Amino acid sequence: MKNKIEYIILDNKSLIIESYIGNFKVDELIEFKVKVSNDKIYDPNFNVIHDFRKLEFLFGIEEISKYINLISKNSKLLGNRKSVMITETPNQVVTSMGFDLLKNNLPIQVNVCSTLENAFNFINLPKEDWKFIESLVNSLKD
Repeated sequence: MKNKIEYIILDNKSLIIESYIGNFKVDELIEFKVKVSNDKIYDPNFNVIHDFRKLEFLFGIEEISKYINLISKNSKLLGNRKSVMITETPNQVVTSMGFDLLKNNLPIQVNVCSTLENAFNFINLPKEDWKFIESLVNSLKD
């Protein structure tokens, strides 16, 4: 399977949707986060849906600090937001929960879940937007 990372920013919903497919090292995720932050409509206060269900992390919890360092030292990435990580496998759950545990004083509320419904509830997405957002999440996998 070829690696693929895609994102959509919905500025009218203050939402970023990110989809990860493949096997990734921490440096590749850092590079992607920098790319997203350089998008002209990016806002660090937008909530983020991370769809990790087709991803395998090729790093351990100890390397998460590199990613956290990037966020904490880059004002462009440091915002008050909710970040929901949708997972399916133990590898995804452990790494996502590791981020939540190690994020220290970052103003990011994290939730790790396994369904879109839980993700939408966590970020307080209005129910009338659910089908539309779900279709966008699924479109990023194609």
